[in-house]
Amino acid sequence: MAAKHSVRVFGTARFILSFAVAVLVLLVVWTAVRAVGPAEAAKPPTVVLPSVARVTIDPPSPSVSPTPSKSPTPSKKPTATRATTAVPEKTRKPTTKPPVKTTPPPPPTEVEATLAVTASWESGYVAMGRVTNEGDRPVRWKVTVSHADLRDLRLRGVWNATGNLTGDSIVITGGTLDPGRSADFGFRTSKDGRGDARPAGCNAVGGTCRIR
Repeated sequence: MAAKHSVRVFGTARFILSFAVAVLVLLVVWTAVRAVGPAEAAKPPTVVLPSVARVTIDPPSPSVSPTPSKSPTPSKKPTATRATTAVPEKTRKPTTKPPVKTTPPPPPTEVEATLAVTASWESGYVAMGRVTNEGDRPVRWKVTVSHADLRDLRLRGVWNATGNLTGDSIVITGGTLDPGRSADFGFRTSKDGRGDARPAGCNAVGGTCRIR
């Protein structure tokens, strides 16, 4: 009877201890839920290990051996230079070109004169002339009448101009002639010997002259 009573007491004590453990577990769970919430309490507890500081050890750098200094280059021996005698070059004579002769341009034709022999005989002749100013400025006109193979030529008279005898030439001088204007003149000559007396040519200052 004593053994049966002891078994009942042990069974009752075991039940009470199991119930107490269950109540303690429930209290712990309830406390965790109130502290961190149901989602965090459902996660299994994590164990955090203390971190260990990493120490990096650099490898030793190789030592640089000193560079050997270059030995000085031996200086070259001076070479003996031969003295050379400079040969003078042949002097060239400068070539000079002869100056080019330039022909001056003819004077502008501003005066045009004509001369006509109106009568001639053995002892002389009579001539009439006209001078025209074809330029753009006034001119003082002058006409020279030349002769050839006339002996003892003399100027007997001049009209509408002034004339004089110089050797075998008669110079007739008029007044100022405006542009586009004309002037008429005449003269008479005498000579010795036979044959008709006629002028050989004529020219006008600043223009041309012809014999008709």
